[in-house]
Amino acid sequence: MNTQENKKLHASATKGFTLIELLVVIAIIAILATTVIATLGAARAKNRDAVRYSDMIQLRTAINRYFTENGSYPNTGNVWYSSEAGDVFGNNSGNWIPGLVAAKMIPGLPGDPLPGLSTNPNCTAAGYKRDFLYKSDATGTHFKLLANCSLEGNYPAATNQWYDVTRPTWAIQTTDNATVTSAW
Repeated sequence: MNTQENKKLHASATKGFTLIELLVVIAIIAILATTVIATLGAARAKNRDAVRYSDMIQLRTAINRYFTENGSYPNTGNVWYSSEAGDVFGNNSGNWIPGLVAAKMIPGLPGDPLPGLSTNPNCTAAGYKRDFLYKSDATGTHFKLLANCSLEGNYPAATNQWYDVTRPTWAIQTTDNATVTSAW
């Protein structure tokens, strides 16, 4: 064998990757993919939480406009109405804030961006679903609106209007009056 043939043989033997090099590259790609997927999942959950807050603000504004025009809040007679069919609180045929859409205060009533059984441990044991709940007192002078069992990210700092610290199954709430308690 001459030197030229030796160089060609050696060059062809060193082309490509070894098995160990391939395994290292595959492992690095798997770690990066796992990190990206976890980050995207957290971003989606954060986005759904932002949608819940936005929906709550829009609903509260529409409910307050309804009060201004009608002299009372949409009345449920002190009974909880639910946005999710099959919840223990009842579906109310999609009209879970009675009269709000008919009065043209809002084009439609939203549902939770990720409906269904909750993954919140405090809710899961009881079988509660992720949904919005609305209730007015019997006279329509007070209301309470909840995003039930739905927050996926961190719970917000406790305030009288946004996080009901006395009931761990509720994620966020808003009312007409900061002094309205969960006992109501």
